[in-house]
Amino acid sequence: MCGIVGILHQKRSIQEYEINAVTDAVQSRGPDEKGIWIEKNKALGHRRLSIIDIEDGHQPIFTEDKKFGIVFNGEIYNYKELKKILKQRGYQFRTHSDTEVLLYSYVEWREKCVNKLRGMFAFAVVDNENQEFFLARDHMGIKPLVYYYTKETFAFASEIRALKKVENSKFTLDISAIDEYLWLQYIPAPKTAFNEVKKLKPAHYMKVSFAGKIIAMHEYWDISFKPDIKKTEDEWIEELDSVLKDSVKAHLVADVPFGAFLSGGIDSSLIVKYMSELLERKVETFSIGFQEEAFNELEYARDVSRKFDTCHHEEIITPDTLAILPNIVSHYGEPFGDSSVVPTYYVSKLARKNVPMVLSGDGADEIFAGYQSYKRWMEYLQGGDTFPRWKKILRPLVEAIMPDKYPPRLKYGDKLENWLTFIQYMSQTKRHSLWKKDYQNMLSSDIEIFACSFNKTRELDFLTKVMYTDIKTYLPYDILTKVDVASMMHGLEVRTPFIDKNVYEFAARIPSNINFSKVKGLGNQGKLLLKKLLQKDMTEKFVYRKKMGFAMPLKEWFHGNGDYFSQLNERLLSPESKLLEYFERNEIEKMIQNNQFNTVWLLLFLEEWLRQEEVVK
Repeated sequence: MCGIVGILHQKRSIQEYEINAVTDAVQSRGPDEKGIWIEKNKALGHRRLSIIDIEDGHQPIFTEDKKFGIVFNGEIYNYKELKKILKQRGYQFRTHSDTEVLLYSYVEWREKCVNKLRGMFAFAVVDNENQEFFLARDHMGIKPLVYYYTKETFAFASEIRALKKVENSKFTLDISAIDEYLWLQYIPAPKTAFNEVKKLKPAHYMKVSFAGKIIAMHEYWDISFKPDIKKTEDEWIEELDSVLKDSVKAHLVADVPFGAFLSGGIDSSLIVKYMSELLERKVETFSIGFQEEAFNELEYARDVSRKFDTCHHEEIITPDTLAILPNIVSHYGEPFGDSSVVPTYYVSKLARKNVPMVLSGDGADEIFAGYQSYKRWMEYLQGGDTFPRWKKILRPLVEAIMPDKYPPRLKYGDKLENWLTFIQYMSQTKRHSLWKKDYQNMLSSDIEIFACSFNKTRELDFLTKVMYTDIKTYLPYDILTKVDVASMMHGLEVRTPFIDKNVYEFAARIPSNINFSKVKGLGNQGKLLLKKLLQKDMTEKFVYRKKMGFAMPLKEWFHGNGDYFSQLNERLLSPESKLLEYFERNEIEKMIQNNQFNTVWLLLFLEEWLRQEEVVK
């Protein structure tokens, strides 16, 4: 796991101090080693976290004839198989690293090399033969890649803040992107908070000529849902067991010690189960909890630790931990409002004290139908058939009073705008009231990537429609962004066995009703196959308890007239507040007074980000 950067100027050469500054901006991603390469107006930079081939895996790495060079962030889990194929075709290797295998895979197959990869990756190849840069990002978007593009300069990096070290770079604020942040709590690709910087989408590659032009942008893979209705549930469980165990085994390839995040939920518990079966030593597990019982899952993590005999580590976090917010904001480089970034930061810090790499259970909810929003969505589309009688009677009244949150079922049905009401943090009406008049004509009325994703789901069932949309939006730009940045702040590599091309393609064959259906006495349940798999080792009470997630107790921390409530008011409403340049003060006051602290958290993160940034409106 590493940090990568690159610069291509059109009218001047690159000096060593410039590429050094850009490379050093991602130092936390690669604390073990630094490498740079400069050739006139082109440069590459790399910061390394040594996981595989510690002695010889230096970057950038070039072919013997210097025609091709690469910087790479991630891990290729099938690199040994690819290496055998390439050796048979006459390639010779100087190292034992997956980086060199990736480089020669590009030499042999050019852009088609991405179709052969199993892993998480963001990489850039300098192709002197074709006079171009080739950049690619992994299938699901586990590893990030952003780029800065003007007439004079093309630059790329693992983090936005590195691009600000490019000489003479200019950054202007994209108001529509900030509005999308308020809508969703993150900014989806290709946008960033800046007009000049874009995100490369997952499963995409791009080519940039040495003349500084983007000459290709292509999606090389997409998940295809094709339900197989012939198999029984027991057959699916048996195959799922095999697929997950294989993925965990593949993700354990490393030359350093490793452990696992353990929340106590279904997904991380299954990862720990397979690790305990595959490893000869005890698994190191790491958990974070809260003093507030409604948010604390530590007792469940302890149950799993005892069951699988792990070496367990845990910590409790309190409101004082918010002191690290400025540091977190600086690493994300743009507004990012998922409050679970704070516990993710601390569990990463805890893990890094013991190991440089962990496995996590992220990515199972999106492909195995685990989110509560899916349950509410299906109940909504079923017209409340699963609701108690009193809810059915009151539903028309609730729809009339709160149309933003509960749109009339018969008016919209399974439309995108309807789904957005289930996942939005701030409706268009509320955002319009919040922004000052000077900005209201710049706001987003729709989001291109959501429309594009939802349009591809016309032939899919109601549940799969929204799962696919989450896989294309929420998964890469919220969940994976959160984990990547929070872990890389500590130089910790996080691997995600559920978010594996083989696992996702397998799960896409499972009929929706196998993963999601009614359970007697429990109502609609998602992730049924995973739950039944874990039930072989854990109790029914453990497996079928209510999903908690990893959110912070914001209401409990900020509610009332205590110190943290006063600090919140001071931060958002004082004369020094940057928010007041863009938003109506009375609307912010209403949110605080009405205890809308999940929304207020978005403003708190945005306020800190605006204080740190120097942007042109």
